[in-house]
Amino acid sequence: MIGPQCYLQHPEQIELELNPLMEAPASSTPPLPLGLLLHCHHYYPSGKWLRIQAPALTEELSFNARVVDCNPGRKGDYLLKLSFPDQEQLFRARMLEQLCQIFIYQPQGPDKDLDQRALEWIEAEAAHFPSNGL
Repeated sequence: MIGPQCYLQHPEQIELELNPLMEAPASSTPPLPLGLLLHCHHYYPSGKWLRIQAPALTEELSFNARVVDCNPGRKGDYLLKLSFPDQEQLFRARMLEQLCQIFIYQPQGPDKDLDQRALEWIEAEAAHFPSNGL
């Protein structure tokens, strides 16, 4: 199995919910150049399809991804490499990862709401967020 050329690194501060899919999503696109790299507590075999979301941030945004590789990590966890079946799932993953970055960008406080933090992150960091041709 050939994986992406580059991977977005998911921040460990935000826990993701990984749910195995029984059936593989339909895919007619060639492998996409950008994937997702994250630490998880369970082993997933290569080729397994997962539904991923960050319930602490949003219930509405989730995406499907295929396990490219899953190796033992540094703290008794696993380092999981994921690829996407199509541009839409990659776009959704990038959106969720940007939400994660916005969430951890600044400490939460009563003087800053999420919208203000989001605008600050977009101004400071969005241009540097990997897109790999999107």
